[in-house]
Amino acid sequence: MDRLLAMMRDQNTSRRKEQLLCCASRAVFLLLLASFFGKLEALEPTTPLSSFNHQSWVMENGLPQNTVQAMAQGRDGFLWIGTEAGLVRFDGNSFELFDQNSHAGLPAADVRALLAARDGALWIGTGGGLACWQHGQMSTYTTSSGLPGEGIRALAESSDGTLWVWTEQGLARREGNRFVSAANLPASEILAVRAIGDGGLLVVGNKGAALWRAGHWNALPVPDGYPVDGVEFIAELAGGKLALASKTELVIEPASQPRAHLLRALHVGRELPAGRIQALLADRAGVLWIGTNRGLLRYVDGHVERMAVNDALGTASILTLLEDHEGNLWVGTETGGLHILRDQRLRATGVREGLTSEKTTAVVEDGTGRLWVGTAGGGLNQLRDGHLEHAFGVRDGLLSDVVLSLAAARNGDLWVGTPDGLNRIHGGRIEGYTLGDGLPDDFVRSLLADSDGSLWIGTRHGLAHWKNAASAHQAPQIELYSHTNGLGSDLVGAMTRDVAGDLWVATFGGLSRIHGHGITNFTTAQGLSSNVITALLARHDGSLLAGTREHGWNLLRGGRIEAIRGNNLEQRSIYAILEDGLGHLWFATAPGIARCDCAMNGACSHWIEFGTADGLRGREMASASHPSAWRARNGHLWFATAKGLVEVDPAHFPVNDVPPPVVIEHFSIDDQTQAESALQGAMRIPAGHVHFEFGYAAMSFTAPQKVRYRYMLEGFDKGWTEAGARRTAYYTNIPPGRYVFRVEAANNDGVWSQHGAALAFELRPHFYQTWWFYALLMLLVAGIVVAFLRLRLRRAESEFRAVLGERSRIAREIHDTLAQGYVGISVQLEVLSELLRMNRPEAAAKHLDKTRQIVRDGLNDARQSIWALRSQDSGETTLPVRLRRITEKAGEGQLKARFSLYGAYRPLEAKLEQELLRVAEEAIRNVQKHAGASELSVQLEYRPEMVALEVRDNGRGFDAAAAPPSGHYGLTGMRERAMAMGAEFELTSEPGEGSSVRLRFFESRRDAR
Repeated sequence: MDRLLAMMRDQNTSRRKEQLLCCASRAVFLLLLASFFGKLEALEPTTPLSSFNHQSWVMENGLPQNTVQAMAQGRDGFLWIGTEAGLVRFDGNSFELFDQNSHAGLPAADVRALLAARDGALWIGTGGGLACWQHGQMSTYTTSSGLPGEGIRALAESSDGTLWVWTEQGLARREGNRFVSAANLPASEILAVRAIGDGGLLVVGNKGAALWRAGHWNALPVPDGYPVDGVEFIAELAGGKLALASKTELVIEPASQPRAHLLRALHVGRELPAGRIQALLADRAGVLWIGTNRGLLRYVDGHVERMAVNDALGTASILTLLEDHEGNLWVGTETGGLHILRDQRLRATGVREGLTSEKTTAVVEDGTGRLWVGTAGGGLNQLRDGHLEHAFGVRDGLLSDVVLSLAAARNGDLWVGTPDGLNRIHGGRIEGYTLGDGLPDDFVRSLLADSDGSLWIGTRHGLAHWKNAASAHQAPQIELYSHTNGLGSDLVGAMTRDVAGDLWVATFGGLSRIHGHGITNFTTAQGLSSNVITALLARHDGSLLAGTREHGWNLLRGGRIEAIRGNNLEQRSIYAILEDGLGHLWFATAPGIARCDCAMNGACSHWIEFGTADGLRGREMASASHPSAWRARNGHLWFATAKGLVEVDPAHFPVNDVPPPVVIEHFSIDDQTQAESALQGAMRIPAGHVHFEFGYAAMSFTAPQKVRYRYMLEGFDKGWTEAGARRTAYYTNIPPGRYVFRVEAANNDGVWSQHGAALAFELRPHFYQTWWFYALLMLLVAGIVVAFLRLRLRRAESEFRAVLGERSRIAREIHDTLAQGYVGISVQLEVLSELLRMNRPEAAAKHLDKTRQIVRDGLNDARQSIWALRSQDSGETTLPVRLRRITEKAGEGQLKARFSLYGAYRPLEAKLEQELLRVAEEAIRNVQKHAGASELSVQLEYRPEMVALEVRDNGRGFDAAAAPPSGHYGLTGMRERAMAMGAEFELTSEPGEGSSVRLRFFESRRDAR
């Protein structure tokens, strides 16, 4: 750097060396800066400054502070604005202020420089240090981070991503999270810094320049002829010209053959109407925009243009300029806020441009290229190149200042239709014709100057054909057509002649074709969408387009009529149709002007509708006059509207083909807005939240109000939701799961964003919404079902065992009683039969008595069994009472029976009591049948934890250890019942000693089971 400073101060260098350095310097300047400028669309250079769409924002309409010192557009499309009150973010609709209260990381409110880096970070230079905004977080850098000073003047990023910071105390570059000062570069010598290709940096000083490349500084003296007070601004113009400026001088040099005498110098106060240059910008078209302390200037094609003095930018102090991604020009002023200049697709001409009335009605071009414009109340105007040449009114001979129709004849005559008659302008003379001259009506709605010199005149009371209209000295020869002689309706509108020579007439009763002297009418019966025809266009291929009132338009071709469906104009009124020769159809409709790409078969696509954002001063189009639209010989299209005459240049029609970047501005959960930093990754949202709100915006500043959106919540929606211009999406009560909210946008020309914006999040479930909870629930249900089935099975098994036990008991009783009795009866009957055969009556009578006794015993046993079945109802009476009855019944004969009860009675389960009763019955029955006893004792004892039953007799007894006789199951049945009860069974008996049956039931054991 010492070498550079020495070279800048060396006054003894030879003239030859200075010339070589001069040429080299210029070449280096051009080569280093040529790579900065893109190829995208810019503002149209030929558009007059007054015709740009100009919009501004000040504190009264949302801008937080009116001093705009710096601007930058981030990769996400946001416009960032540096003011004295803080950093401002703008999305085209609303401003968001970043200051020290809202973002503590901002070192100072005075934002002087902004840089949108390639990695998406925004670097913010303030009067108190450097800050970086990235991923929703603010980071701060001061002298403790290595900066030479905290007052930031400018920021630059070289092509290798190196950040350079120019402070009031010197220059520094970023290395990691630290900054390294550029040694020996005094801040007072630096006038401008500019990043260049190959990772270099160009630093321009008072007396020379320094180039940083590959880690080294190289000296580069500023050549002769450049601003003497130093280069502060550098830009490249169209054709490779280089513009270098100081505060007082602008030097423009061609890219080729850089020699001093080719330099063009523009000085403030002379060629530049200003006192000081404060900003310089070359847009993508190479047009130079100059911001001064006295307004905005434009340098194009060697001429300096100034904004009109009555325009806000004509006198404002311009501090900064920016061209956004779509080619719009942003202007930051010292006290006048923020401004934007947009291309006007539609250029309006009204009273302020010279017309006598804003409300234009008809327009036509004559053979000299002059444009004639009729108005409602302002008479007739003639324009050339958009400037008023002359106007005609009632004072000049027009029958009315309200012009309804116009027609330009080949002989130079101009025909003017008014509500009060017809005028002809010929050679400066104006003639008038009315009902008295043969017209069917004074209200002349439409005119057509035919190629044979005749004139067709459409009125409210029919159509007139003035055959000798080309002759101004002959009496008019007029032929009339009306509804009575074949015309569709007497109310006549637009007229045109097709390539076959047929005349087509639009009426309120359909479309009429005049071929020779014959008239053919077409109505809805032949396929028209409406009988009220309002516009006609004859095309070169022989087809005809017919617009209607509120029912779109129709295509007539080859004798067939097709109502065009499935387009944006299907339910609209069409007042005029034009073809631009570039494959587009233009329509004047009720809500404005529309355009489509249209094939010859009527198939239309890519519809675009134009309104106030595109240059229309009002949407109301001329609707009751003809022709209300005209295609001039230079290809320009003209439309008559209620707010002036609108011009369109289809050949230079700006199309916004930049896909708008989309961002998700905020995400609210149950009305709680989430931090912007939280939107960077996938969010995990706790369970229980139900309301979700997504706010989004597309960064398209050309026509923000025409941006359209569509969104989709992946994982919930099955397709895109068309949101129109709405910038918020709402979801309520979505189920737990993983979701991705996606949003896309289309700009004013229908170009959709390429990737859109996305926000991934996961809504956590409640515990009862988790898979494992459902699994446990299924297992629980399965367990309940299994338990229920097992319970039913156990119950069925228990019932089956009870039935089986009862069947076994009945079988035993039948076997031990009835079956044995029947066997005995059978044996006695056999003996009786044999005795009777042997004629032994005494013996037979004895056996007969024995048989009767067996029968009586069997009946008694049957009654006992039946009584035992009926007595199974445990609710009949208590166990002691039932045992007493059985015992007393057993003692009705010779057997002496006794029942004893000990302890306090307590009820047992009905089933247990029944089993105890059955054991006692079986034991008593055995005593009666087999014991031969004279005494029977039945004892029931209730102890605290036990119930004991004992049946004892004094009969013959038996060997208890021996097996019971075959066919006798009484003892076996008693043991089975005791086992089923969980009781202890004990049988004691010896021959000649009687027998005893004991049953002990422990309730505690039963409960344990």
